[in-house]
Amino acid sequence: MGTRSNIVYVEDDQYKGRRVVASYCHYDGYLDHTGRMLLDHYNSQKKAKELVDLGDMRAIKETPELIRENNSIPNAPKTYRNISSYMYRVDALSIEYIYMWDKNMWWIARSLSINTWNLGKYEEGYEQWVQYHSKFEPLAQELAQWDFDNPTDEQGQYV
Repeated sequence: MGTRSNIVYVEDDQYKGRRVVASYCHYDGYLDHTGRMLLDHYNSQKKAKELVDLGDMRAIKETPELIRENNSIPNAPKTYRNISSYMYRVDALSIEYIYMWDKNMWWIARSLSINTWNLGKYEEGYEQWVQYHSKFEPLAQELAQWDFDNPTDEQGQYV
């Protein structure tokens, strides 16, 4: 089973505005792997762009060459008009983490859910969960706060 993520960068274009370019990553999208890998190996606009421009990938590796060698997903990255357009189209049920390079740093948004059944609004229906993505937080700050040896329930079992 994969921990699916999107890795994106925001590109300022004087004619097209703040476009978002996104690639899908199927495996190991959690903070302790993809998050650390991004901070350790892809921590610049040039490197983030080079990574995302590879297109969809099985998993992130230390170098683009290693990703190309082990990649079996030949899809090109997708481009969106702006962050709102991108967030409208990304499915919080399918994509558990979004890593975004913007303003010279990595940001992270996580997939979260609300149990609407307990809110008492859907007793006679079957829709029990609402999935959404959190607001973007600085990735380095998020990693610094987590104890990967003793994760809390909120942090989950895959950190």
